[in-house]
Amino acid sequence: MTIKEQLLQAIEALPSTRLAEALTFMKSLSTKPSITSAKSFLAHLKTIGTWSGDDFQECLEAVQNSRGETEFDYSPNPFE
Repeated sequence: MTIKEQLLQAIEALPSTRLAEALTFMKSLSTKPSITSAKSFLAHLKTIGTWSGDDFQECLEAVQNSRGETEFDYSPNPFE
């Protein structure tokens, strides 16, 4: 069974109350930017160059000092 056939089968099995949500999701896929592969990201990094200047350590310390604690909300998704 092809992916398209599987999608059609899943749509047929979907409750009518969820069809609008499925359609919205499907439409969002065509406007969503694709995920950049690690290979293309590394290739892009090669075009950027190297650090120039004598303030690397100062900048690194500024980044480290400005970090905050990360918080994760494990409560259920309110939109489901």
